[in-house]
Amino acid sequence: MLNKKIALHTFLLALLFAGLFVAGCKDNDDGTEQENITTVVLHFIGPGFDREFEWNDLDGPGGNAPTVQTIELPPLTGNITCRVHVYDRSKTPAEDITEEIEEEADEHLVVYIPDASVSATWSYDDTDSKGKPLGIKTKWQTNQPSAGNLRVILYHEPTNKDNLSNPGGEVDFDVTFPVRIQ
Repeated sequence: MLNKKIALHTFLLALLFAGLFVAGCKDNDDGTEQENITTVVLHFIGPGFDREFEWNDLDGPGGNAPTVQTIELPPLTGNITCRVHVYDRSKTPAEDITEEIEEEADEHLVVYIPDASVSATWSYDDTDSKGKPLGIKTKWQTNQPSAGNLRVILYHEPTNKDNLSNPGGEVDFDVTFPVRIQ
């Protein structure tokens, strides 16, 4: 009789842990599909130029290093527009994720972090439904010749779009482009 009680207790305990595990998994799954981002393109248009610069990681994290083009912009130039394009090129045909990000503007934020050595300034040129920044479209102005890096980060479900240094949420991508203003 004691063995039956131990077996019953063991079974009930295993059932309880299994129930907690399944409930825990459901809490972590919000039902949204994680996008596979393989390519980020920055498209700069300014007086006398129209150029795209790509960051590609077609085999994903942990494989080969990404390929990155150096952003080259002329010095002392204002009225430069930059538009971000986001793709999953692991599929055929490639999937353009940009439109989905724009449609879900309230749930996304693109942040730009240039090195202090990069002589350029930028501002947001698009907003979400609450008037908060989105960052797919920005305006840039270059200053003196310089070089450095530009980090571009896409946050999903940021908790505070007013705090660009720490908006919270999950990071969908965090890429770095070399920059030369010359």
